[in-house]
This record gives sequence, structure tokens and C-alpha cells, in this order.
Amino acid sequence: MLQRLCLLTLFLCGISLFAQNRELLGEYKIGFIGRDLDDAIYQAAHEGAQAAVLELSRKYSIDVELVILTPNVAQGGSQVSALAELFIEDADGLIISPDDSEAVRNSIEFAIKQGQELIYFESQLPGIPVLASILADEVEAGRMAAREILKKLPTKGRVALLTSDHPGPELEQRMRGLREVLGYRRIETTVTTAPDYQSAIAAIVAAEEADRNDLIKGWVFLEDWPLLGMPALPWKPKQLPVVAIQSSPSAFMYVDQGYLDALVVHPYYDWGVQSVEAMIEKLHNNQAPAAPVLRTTPRLVDWRNAEAYRDNWKKWLK
Repeated sequence: MLQRLCLLTLFLCGISLFAQNRELLGEYKIGFIGRDLDDAIYQAAHEGAQAAVLELSRKYSIDVELVILTPNVAQGGSQVSALAELFIEDADGLIISPDDSEAVRNSIEFAIKQGQELIYFESQLPGIPVLASILADEVEAGRMAAREILKKLPTKGRVALLTSDHPGPELEQRMRGLREVLGYRRIETTVTTAPDYQSAIAAIVAAEEADRNDLIKGWVFLEDWPLLGMPALPWKPKQLPVVAIQSSPSAFMYVDQGYLDALVVHPYYDWGVQSVEAMIEKLHNNQAPAAPVLRTTPRLVDWRNAEAYRDNWKKWLK
């Protein structure tokens, strides 16, 4: 046991000395972990992170290696295994959109104890102090969706809201923004669903069938689950106004066919850019971010700018 402890101590000391030597040479290794490699949101964030690495490497004449370890969930990957691999890689910093699980929390706490700088993007784990959190302004996203659907409603028309049956903090913040603008008088019903395409479509169909007096005059989807497959909404194109928050590229099919009036989207590419910028400024210049939480502003996409936004996705997804 004593021999193992000595070897572990020597190993950790060797890692520390190697990291210090890299810093003197202007060499940094940064890990980047999203939630699912198949999700287009994280592919866009990867592109932003890589662009920021190239730009800052030229600006400061440094060598930055970006190690993307976003797990492929469909093939059994997980953030826990990605974090373990990142420890072996001996990264100087970690950028992560963390799953809210005890295993991920323990792995992140271990990484911080080993001296890694850490930045969250998209979401954060409360109770773990980190360098910065790059978070979406979800309350404003809810407000924007509400203001947009109000433009499409008849006088005193009421809407249905679709959300998760187990909403996390982000969805709760969106709902707060929606209610702030709509008020309870403009909300006919709140429909909950499991967060997947089939469940969302079934919940929407059931709500429409129960609305025998046609009181629902529009829909707001707090997430894009009903848009992740072929159009199966129980109304004809342009029959009901629909606004969706945080949608993936699959939503363009619904825009093109007239099912979707507007999207409220977050700057997924900019999440990668801003998180890498903050990390390198800390590692290379010892400059901490101006605030521990940096909020990104959502964007409205409708018929006027849908093509420009579509072009962005083509670049991000190559």
C-alpha cells in the first residue's frame, strides 16, 4: 500500500511539473465536453470553440490543443468516461455542459482538486465554484416567444404551452418569461410530455382532441421535441401559429412547410467561442472573466432571416 501511495504521489507530481512546463512554453490543452455528439447544438459549439482556438493561438503566438470528448450517447458513451479520459490527457482546463448526475458532479470536483480550471456552458451544477458559466438568458427566451406568439393571435386568443413533465431549471426559466408576458389570461393550458418526439406528438394530439370548443389558438413549444421527426402535428400548415424555443436544424422542415412561424434560438456557436476565450485568457494571461455568470442573448428567427440562419447551420455542420 505504501509503495502504491508513493507511485501515485510521484505520478501526480510529474503531471503538475509537466503542466507548469507547458505553461512556460505557451502550450495549453483544453478539454471540451458537450452532452451528446449526435446533437447538432454541440456540433455548432465545437465549431465555435475550434475557431476561437485558431484565432487566439495566432493572437498570442501560443500552442493550444482542443480535445473534444463529447460522448456519443447512442454508442454507450458518457460524460463520466469522457472526464476520466480527459484526466489521462492531463488537460489544463475543462469546458463542459454538465449532466446533472452524482457521477458527473464527483468527476468535476475531482478535476478541480487536481488544479484544472473549469467553465460551464449551457447549464451549471450549483454548489461547485468554477471560473465562469456561459449560460443562455432563458427568461428572455420565454419573453421573446411570448411576444412573438401574441402577434399571431386573434384578440383575446389563448395559447397552449408544451413543456417537459420533469422540467429542469432552464425550462422553468423559460416558463417564467412566457408567463411574465402572456399573463394567465392568455394561456389556455400547459401540456406536459416526456422529452422525445413520439411522446410530444401524442401529448399535442391529446390536447387538441380535448379542446372541443377550439379555445387553443396557438402553441409555444418550450423545447423542440415535436420537431425532431417528420411533420405529424394535428393541424394543417398555417392553420395555427406556432413558436418554438431552442430548436435544432430539423425545424427548417416545419418552417418551409408552414407549420412553424418563428424560432427563439440560442447562440450555440458563440457558446464555444466565448468559453474558449475565457479559458485562454485565464490560462495564458491570468485574467478572470468580468463576471462569474455570462448570459448570452437569444435570437428570433422567422421568414425574414431564416435563410441566413440556415446558412449558419450549413457552415457549422459542414
